[in-house]
Amino acid sequence: MKLEVFNRSKYRDGSAPGDDVPLAVPGVVFGVFDGATDPLGTVIDGVAAGRLAALTVAAEMTAIALDPAARNAPGDQIIARLSSVLKARTDPLDLKIPPSTTIAAALDCGHMWRFLLLGDSAVRLNGTEVHHHEKIIDHVSTVARVALFNTFADQTSDRDRVENMTRRGIFLGLEKAICEGAITSECADGIVADAIAATGLEAVADIVRAFLMDGIQRQFAYGNALGNPLCFDTLNGALPQRGDLQDFTRAKADITSIEVYTDGYPAPPPEISVAGWEAAFHAAEATDFHKIRQFATVKGSTSTEFYDDRAVVVLT
Repeated sequence: MKLEVFNRSKYRDGSAPGDDVPLAVPGVVFGVFDGATDPLGTVIDGVAAGRLAALTVAAEMTAIALDPAARNAPGDQIIARLSSVLKARTDPLDLKIPPSTTIAAALDCGHMWRFLLLGDSAVRLNGTEVHHHEKIIDHVSTVARVALFNTFADQTSDRDRVENMTRRGIFLGLEKAICEGAITSECADGIVADAIAATGLEAVADIVRAFLMDGIQRQFAYGNALGNPLCFDTLNGALPQRGDLQDFTRAKADITSIEVYTDGYPAPPPEISVAGWEAAFHAAEATDFHKIRQFATVKGSTSTEFYDDRAVVVLT
């Protein structure tokens, strides 16, 4: 099969690497690992915390894939091993926020492919069959962010300023935005109400409100937090709790293409190639630069940053 790998930092000038890590060991394993951007900007030995998590898990996933017995272990055992290695690497650092990452991997198992996914990175098979998990907490943040963006857009035509104000408000929380005089309490109440209505979380409105008032800076606390309605499974050193792991196989005879990709790509393209993925990315940038309409997400692009890091591995 033909192999293509592409990885691009969110920084348009390439001034720093991103937190996405692609993996390609032909005949063994292919994948992408999306490290979570650390709210505190933590850097360990020159490596951002999210990237460290992605690199650590990618290395261990390679070790597992190289061992025939290990790569055939039950999915929950593989995830437990990855979590244990990440915990051993990061616990001694005594960080306030545990570094975390997603995984989307394709393991070459001879006559078949095995796929493991945890988090919101994804895989597309044969150009049509998409496996992707979306987090409810991101839906909450996205609805709130779009509402906040539109609020600020009514105040200034400087779209970079609007995006940066919006990022600050969603990241540090609506309570902080109120205290800084950026929005009123009534405005915050309306944004929270919009997010609750759009996600159908009326039964846990207090939890949604607390999250938005605190901001995405506190999102890490919901990772593997069993019992919380905003909980999401992730690799952060603790064991995932929701059961969101996707673990399935396909006969090689039934697979003509494999694409694994991070959520830095708004949508899969019609063409199965890196060129196709990049064309679709830039079309989305041209169509919805601020990511407030059909490609709405938790951040928008600016003149200095794409809205996110992106990575894709394509096998055809």
